[in-house]
Amino acid sequence: SRSWLKNGGSTDFATDPGLFIERERSACGCRRVAMSDQEVRTWNPTPAGDVWCYVGRFLSFWCYPAILPYAFFGSAQTTVENARWFRIYSAGLGLLGSALGHTLVWRRFGRAAPMGIAGLGLAHVAGQSLVAVSWDLCYAYMFGIANQLVNILSVNRHENRLNAGRLNGPRVLVVGNGPSACEGEQLGDKIDKFDEVIRFNNFQTKVAGMAAWVGTKTTVHFSDGVLYPTFTEYHVPGATIVLSLFMDRLIMAGSYYILRGGADLQYRLTSRFLMDPDITWIKRENIERLKKLLGLKGLKHPTSGMLAIDYFVNKPGVELPVCIHGFDFFMGPHIHYFHEHEPLYERINNHIGVNMHSPHLEKIYVEKLIAEGKVKFLKDMPK
Repeated sequence: SRSWLKNGGSTDFATDPGLFIERERSACGCRRVAMSDQEVRTWNPTPAGDVWCYVGRFLSFWCYPAILPYAFFGSAQTTVENARWFRIYSAGLGLLGSALGHTLVWRRFGRAAPMGIAGLGLAHVAGQSLVAVSWDLCYAYMFGIANQLVNILSVNRHENRLNAGRLNGPRVLVVGNGPSACEGEQLGDKIDKFDEVIRFNNFQTKVAGMAAWVGTKTTVHFSDGVLYPTFTEYHVPGATIVLSLFMDRLIMAGSYYILRGGADLQYRLTSRFLMDPDITWIKRENIERLKKLLGLKGLKHPTSGMLAIDYFVNKPGVELPVCIHGFDFFMGPHIHYFHEHEPLYERINNHIGVNMHSPHLEKIYVEKLIAEGKVKFLKDMPK
């Protein structure tokens, strides 16, 4: 794949200008070549429901017990240096645990069995297989992801449209996925007249009749770790992609890779997607600032919607108030306006994700922004 990389060791490349050098990978390694005038996108979205996705999800399920402690207690920042350290750590601990686990299983079940595969007992085979999928595979994932993060965090994203300050215009609308987006007056035509229209994750506009309510225009696509823009069903050609919480913690950045690259076995697609310099993310200092403003504690973090509102309220060149639509703060029996069209896997992810947020605190903060004249619901805008 081809990508623009920056020389040097800076850990915040999303807005750091510098020399762009094209790096071309081949089977024998990497070589630097002359800078060209136009970056070529090397990834293409793929359909959901591929059989390999289900195989990958089954295999990755057994890795969760080993990964959960890092998810709950890992606090390392998302930097190149920390990714390098975690690469060494996961390789060392993975090999040590693997040797210990397989040896213990052999001592318990294998020594008394006759030599050869035919003589291995069922318990021995099951034990070795369990160590392989719950430990070996887990740490192979973590080593590979840490190795990829070193490269991903080294990409210079200065020329990303939003990082470079190239807005399509000053009028901004943030469209949430709440059920109220398809209630009341049909505002689709009004939505499509905004300069910037921001949407989230697995939003839907293609289902028959929905365009009248939520419009069709999308200029910015915020995504969580599922990497919805890499799915054909949710990909919007030409939209600027923002990864909401990639910079929150190193383990969070790793989750952006493992969910699509590991669980869905889309390793090459995920690598190329995250190496694309047109993909950007919210800076860590902005995430931390918003956490303090919301009063979030522990592992709680802002929703993509709240991060988007905060980003554009504070973005130079944006005309205030920023308009919002479809924000219900998870109050009601359904989470999304398209719940009837969501696959079961996505609905499960929704309910897991909601528990990581504090929607009541976000509601209070949005009401404060409305009172200050910085935000306004689309339905309350003058006709």
